[in-house]
Amino acid sequence: MTIEENYTLSLSLLSKSGMNLTSFHPEAEVRDSLLHRIALEWGSVTGPVSYYAPQRRALGLLRLKSGSLHLTLFPSGIPAPLSESGLYLVDCRPARRMLVRGRAEYALLLFDGPGLDFFCRQLPQGMPFWRIPPAAPWAGDLLPLFGKKEESPILCHMLLTGLLSRLALAHALPPETAPAYLEDIKSRLETHYYESFSLAALEEKYRVNRYRLCREFKSHYRTSPLQYLHRMRVQAARSLLAETNLKVHEISYEVGYENVNHFIAHFRKLTGLTPREYRLSPR
Repeated sequence: MTIEENYTLSLSLLSKSGMNLTSFHPEAEVRDSLLHRIALEWGSVTGPVSYYAPQRRALGLLRLKSGSLHLTLFPSGIPAPLSESGLYLVDCRPARRMLVRGRAEYALLLFDGPGLDFFCRQLPQGMPFWRIPPAAPWAGDLLPLFGKKEESPILCHMLLTGLLSRLALAHALPPETAPAYLEDIKSRLETHYYESFSLAALEEKYRVNRYRLCREFKSHYRTSPLQYLHRMRVQAARSLLAETNLKVHEISYEVGYENVNHFIAHFRKLTGLTPREYRLSPR
């Protein structure tokens, strides 16, 4: 018996996760004219568990708030690893069964509206998940979509349209292949941003002159390694400011800054606000 046969369709991810659900009911004019939120599902899951996802006319925006998951989709057997603090666009239209391993706290936003099918045709076909670059300066702007209260329908439409447009344009552009060592550095900065990094340490680890390393990293990713690191830290800090009651100095330490003044300076440079102003501002 294969591992997938050990799990039945009746064992639901949702029943195992203590899932909570908020439904949104926009007016008919909004449903007919704008991309709009349908539902927000949030909870935690601990695998291995089998989950049957029914067919829906919707796309999803999946956010892992903590932990990581490894999904295997059936009957294709396609693997889909999802990392901590990741943000993913999910194709919820086909019915599928998946085997879930790992442990994570998650939020899944479902949305629909005019133009959805057109955007889907612009994205890579046959892929159930499209990862949203965590360093994208606009990624943090999507946080209002995960609010449990009704948001302005125009704001939701603007954020969802911008998301789909950016992903479609990125897919249409010819890919740039970065050397493996740069991909590894970028991945480590995205997943271990809270650790200490220096150009000297990167130079020693990858045996590449730091000036060449910076030049090639900026050529492929349009920013330097340390600027990328600050962007990752500020991105994580924005989530903590929005969703926790941690104090600013505690968040500074959580995302990798030992000096809170350095944290505030980088946060203001990238967002235009201090952490306190960001927390108090309507988003």
